Amino acid sequence: MSDPSTNPVATRPLRGCRFYGCLTGIVCLVAILVAGLLGLHQLRRMLDRYTDTQPLPLPVVEIAPDALTRLERRVETFKDDLRAGRTASPLVVSSDELNALIENDPEFKSVKGKVYVMIEGDRLRAQISLPMKDLGLPRFKGRYLNGEGAFSLSFRNGVVEIHVLDLTVKGKPVPPTYLDVIRKQNLANSANEDARASVGLNQLQNIQVQDGKLILVPKPSQ
Repeated sequence: MSDPSTNPVATRPLRGCRFYGCLTGIVCLVAILVAGLLGLHQLRRMLDRYTDTQPLPLPVVEIAPDALTRLERRVETFKDDLRAGRTASPLVVSSDELNALIENDPEFKSVKGKVYVMIEGDRLRAQISLPMKDLGLPRFKGRYLNGEGAFSLSFRNGVVEIHVLDLTVKGKPVPPTYLDVIRKQNLANSANEDARASVGLNQLQNIQVQDGKLILVPKPSQ
């Protein structure tokens, strides 16, 4: 994903948005839907079919120490300007930069090695390799959900909308019956309902994905 990218690196509250947490929410939702519709016995068969015994090695972005320092400074300056009510330029983050933050920023420790984000034009994609125990399914400890999905992202009046466009796990598309239900869910709901996250989101005029970049546009200072 050298030119794919995305997400909230703008303010500490904004990071509460955690697009990566939303990705985890996707697979949780899949498991819940399948469990509810098919029952545990069928769920076990589904998970055996759609999960692996080994994690999927995800791409790793290599970034020079000085480049990482400049990136972190740029993000911190943007956050500081927002908090101080100063006029800030939009924060533009490439896919490589976003993945570098995931790999190196302690705030993304919980998703390091589990999510690799890509931006293709104005569409988000992500590769995932999630331990099933992280999804609240200890019965399937030792198995991993390895897959890839495409997502749409929009932002209006301080509200983020993230929806699944397509989702494959272990190289197999999620069955349409479940995918149709998943597509209706806004995966950013928990961020929108989080008080701290909403403070950061309300400081932004727009969040958009364009030309392989994630762009966070601050509101004009008053």
